[in-house]
Amino acid sequence: MRQRRAQSTVRWVVFIAIAIVVMSALAFGVYQYARPLVTVTEAVQGPVVQAFYSTGTIQPEREYPIKSNTAGTLTQVCVDKGDHVTKGQPLAIVTDPALLFTADKAKAELEEKIQRADEKTSPVLHEFDARVRGTQELVEIAQREVKRVGDLMANNAGSQNDLDRAMDRVKQLLTDIESIKALRETKKLELLKDVEVAQAALKIANWNIEEQTHKSPIDGVVLDRPTPIGTRVAINDPIMRVADVVPANLVMRADVDEEDVAKVNVQQVVRMTLYAFPGQVFSGKVTKIYDQADASRRTFEIDVRLDENNDRLQPGMTGELAFVMASKASALVVPSQAFQGGNIYVVRDGRLEKADVQIGVRSIERIEIVSGLSSGERVVISPALALSAGQVVRTRYMDPVAAAGLNKPPPITEAFKAFGK
Repeated sequence: MRQRRAQSTVRWVVFIAIAIVVMSALAFGVYQYARPLVTVTEAVQGPVVQAFYSTGTIQPEREYPIKSNTAGTLTQVCVDKGDHVTKGQPLAIVTDPALLFTADKAKAELEEKIQRADEKTSPVLHEFDARVRGTQELVEIAQREVKRVGDLMANNAGSQNDLDRAMDRVKQLLTDIESIKALRETKKLELLKDVEVAQAALKIANWNIEEQTHKSPIDGVVLDRPTPIGTRVAINDPIMRVADVVPANLVMRADVDEEDVAKVNVQQVVRMTLYAFPGQVFSGKVTKIYDQADASRRTFEIDVRLDENNDRLQPGMTGELAFVMASKASALVVPSQAFQGGNIYVVRDGRLEKADVQIGVRSIERIEIVSGLSSGERVVISPALALSAGQVVRTRYMDPVAAAGLNKPPPITEAFKAFGK
């Protein structure tokens, strides 16, 4: 009887012990899972870059459109798309028969003007010379008349009036000779002027003929396929485009939103990735800020020249740009999503606390902590605004690099991971 009671007592003790263990485990589980779960990462030392982003295209610094200088027919095309050309090399010829006629006419008129002004061949000047000779002969006759009347007066056979009239005749004829000579010189000046005008007209006509041959303004490459031979073109109609596409002379031309353009300065450092070179980061500097905005897109063009030449760069390649406003090679950083509602939350001894921190450089991925945190402290990166300071929480750890990578903007390629490593 006593043995049965002892066994019963033992069973009850075991049962109660098991119940206590189960209740304790259950209570512990409830305690564990009743606490909010937050994702944390570490404050670590690393680089931080504050920048804004845009897209861009590799382009020649300047393109040269070859446009028709005159209306006419495209009779010859000397190059094709992709051909390398040198400065002054003929590219195409546009022929206008009217210009050929004008040049031939100007040449004929010049020859006629030259002959009219030439002392040996000019009929105009010969006419004046003949008038001078004729008047000179009349002078000689008038002088003989003066001598005859003078001889008669010496013999008391003539009158003074006859002598005066004869002398007046000589003076009048001499005056006529000088007048004719003056008129001849005046006419000669007019003829010489006509020669100069004709020469200028021929020069312009020949220049217009030369302008029918379109030449390359630079050493470069033909960018597009030229207009076909036989096409009727008007003045300023495009024929082709040429540009200097040597990789060292190419620029990345970016489209920067108007709200960001005030942050751009000449010589500002820019980090770039190109879709043609995945995983590679290029560095460059701003060389030019264009003043006029694109009216439809409200963006400004910015030229960025790469610091290092790459022989594989080609016009038309596109990519992403990060315009660096501030950077530090090494600083205490946390992922940018840790900054919530103007505060940074940390977990200390299992409880949520607000850290009294001072913020420095801020980027899309990371934030510099100037003071208030130590390296290795656990900061909350999951939403914590609904929680209270001092609240007991559970934690789930995430690697700092992976946590910062969650903030990477969608347009930026994977190459920009290098900024946060």
